[in-house]
This record gives sequence, C-alpha cells and structure tokens, in this order.
Amino acid sequence: MPLQDLESGHEFPAEPLVITADEAAAYASAVGDTSANPIERVPSMAVIAAGLSRFIKHLGLADGTVEVVHASQEASFNRAVTPGEQLEIRASLKSNTERRGSRFTTVEMAFIDGAGAQVAEASSLIVVNAS
Repeated sequence: MPLQDLESGHEFPAEPLVITADEAAAYASAVGDTSANPIERVPSMAVIAAGLSRFIKHLGLADGTVEVVHASQEASFNRAVTPGEQLEIRASLKSNTERRGSRFTTVEMAFIDGAGAQVAEASSLIVVNAS
C-alpha cells in the first residue's frame, strides 16, 4: 500500500530480524563504531537502522524514484543485542502528513526478543519528497 494511503496508527505486520556478527561488524566499520566487539554485541544503532531500512523498503521508498531523508531519530535500549539473536520488529505509523508537497512520516518500532521482552524502541521521522 502506498505511504500516502496509510493513516496514522497503521500497524505493520510483525516481522523477524536477525543481525549476524558479519553484519554487525560491517555496520560498526561503516560508522566508525569502536565501542564494542561486534562479535559479542550488535552496535545499538545497527538494530534501529536495520528496522528502519526494512520499513523504507516495504513502503517502496528505496527504489530511487523518491527522495527520502531520515530527519530525526529517538531511541532507547533496555539491553544489548547479541549477533544471531532472534528479534521481532513491531512497527506502526505515529503520524503521516503531507506539507508543501513533502510527506512527513513518523514510524515507531519496538524490538522484542524471544522471551517477549522489549530490548529497544525507536521513533524515526522520515521526509519523502516525490519531486
């Protein structure tokens, strides 16, 4: 369904997320994160980035036909994620409005572990300009 057709409050189907040690290491290298060994712990923002990138792809915003700007990010973490750990992403639209030809969309995500505990949550604002 196109982004402009989704209402605030829309909930996306939950989906699995697993970040491997290689993916964690690649993310850490790309952003210069030397805070931890990615074989032992996934960089915290890698979890959020993986979730947001899936949201953007699901909405067809990663095909190069529109300009997408990641305008802001809020995140909180309850614990570290280990490489290979099974998580579930639960995402919903907090807001989805159009102003002056651009769409301002806030997606909220919760990252849940196999025991049902929330390990992280995030709120991301993206701006989509179709021109």
